[in-house]
Amino acid sequence: MRPIITILLLLKLGIVIGQPYHFFVPPEIIKAGKTMSGFVPEGWTIIDSAKGDLNGDYKLDMAFVIKSKDSILGNSFIEFEGEERVNRIDTEKYPRSILIIVFCDSTKDSFNLVEQSYSMIPAITGLNTKIEIENSFLKIEYNSSSSSYNYSSNSNYYFSYQNEELFLTKFNRNVQEGILTEYCVIDFIGKKMGLTKGKVNVGKPDTIWINIENIIPRTMKVFKPFSWYIAEGVSI
Repeated sequence: MRPIITILLLLKLGIVIGQPYHFFVPPEIIKAGKTMSGFVPEGWTIIDSAKGDLNGDYKLDMAFVIKSKDSILGNSFIEFEGEERVNRIDTEKYPRSILIIVFCDSTKDSFNLVEQSYSMIPAITGLNTKIEIENSFLKIEYNSSSSSYNYSSNSNYYFSYQNEELFLTKFNRNVQEGILTEYCVIDFIGKKMGLTKGKVNVGKPDTIWINIENIIPRTMKVFKPFSWYIAEGVSI
């Protein structure tokens, strides 16, 4: 399946890669708090959450997604109406989502802010997301489908905490487009990628293994889903 086909299908579903940053004024997230709700700014609400040990200290850390309840106030600007100067404020049409990760600090009976991402949970039509913490990995799952185009896609990103950063260390994606199927698995630590293509109910699909030694794992701070080119025909 060519990347352009997938991109066109995503656009037909209303999925736009990433979130536009123009005019966006991020809310202030506190650096430490006693509870999950304590990190939520006014005008935002929690829509998904997970608990588990992410940094190997056997304490329950937390990851959660907050979403703006209304449109976000954006950049203020000045314009003139005749000779009168008027201050105006642009607003964004769609709500935003922010992924927040906090680690337990048992010495202070509180949690410390480790990461906040504005791009990992895109607030876009047709894309469902879910977060989990399992085996010290933060798993972020994306699902999209269209019955009209007989299309479905499931993508899973696995982040692990290393050297005080959250790195994308594993990835897999399963796509069905009509009778065509494609499964991609990437191990950034093992430096290998497997790509399996086939057809529904037609023989055993072929798997190609590719060496990706030249690919450096990205941190959550710089990673944007669906936009990282890995190899021909594969962008994650």
